[in-house]
Amino acid sequence: MRSLCWAMWIVNLLIFTLMLLWLMSTGVHSLEPSEKRGWNWYQDPPKEVDEINPDFAYEPELPPFETLTKMTPKAVGELMEAQLSFAIVSEEVGEVAEYFTLLDFVRRRSRTFTALTGVALLKNPALNARTSYPITNAGRTIRSRERKAEKDTRLQAERGEFALVMFSSQGCGFCGVQWGVLQAFQDRTGWNVTKVDIADYPERAARFNVTGTPMTILIRKNSREWFPVSAGAVSLPEVSDNAYRAIRVLKGEISVQQFLNSESDDGGFFDTRGSAFENHLDLNK
Repeated sequence: MRSLCWAMWIVNLLIFTLMLLWLMSTGVHSLEPSEKRGWNWYQDPPKEVDEINPDFAYEPELPPFETLTKMTPKAVGELMEAQLSFAIVSEEVGEVAEYFTLLDFVRRRSRTFTALTGVALLKNPALNARTSYPITNAGRTIRSRERKAEKDTRLQAERGEFALVMFSSQGCGFCGVQWGVLQAFQDRTGWNVTKVDIADYPERAARFNVTGTPMTILIRKNSREWFPVSAGAVSLPEVSDNAYRAIRVLKGEISVQQFLNSESDDGGFFDTRGSAFENHLDLNK
């Protein structure tokens, strides 16, 4: 009997201890400063912040120079806009001077960036457009001649493997104009050029997705490969350029993402698959 009483006493003591621990934990939590604040707890309520009315100018706080140099261009621009508005409204000489101080800071930073750009492009020619496209008139003239000769030579060399087909229809006023362009192309390159009326060959029009006329496509002889060259009436240079590019795509020399590439562009500044990052340039030299 005595042992039973002793066991019950121990159980009650354990229950009491657990309840005491629980009350202590809830009591501490209830006294956390995050739950009871205000005048009754010796803490002032947060001050209300006046919202800035976008229709009224306000005096911006200009940061120290060291802070200004670390701000983003967007943040500096917003600061300048606010200072300009306040200078106009205040009509104070000092505020106008503050605006031009910011403007002078931006001018100097812009000149610094321009100088760094020049050095970076000199040290990394692959990032410089002048390596592939000259800026002088004489240089552009020579470059244009070289590209035209490159294209014409390639078109004449491929006349036995490729041909042009123009789809036309009755009542198509532009078809006659475009057919004249293709005949001029034939005279210059020696290519075979064919005209197909979609009313006579509707299955061919469906195969080549012809939805309007005139439409010109390039076909590869003795194969089912083809590529669109023009839709509507276009100039002779455009037909020549697109035929040249289509040949390079069909032969796997370039992808459609490189459609604007000439052979001399491959691997250069204008090659979309030959960027400076793919060539692993060290930009820190």
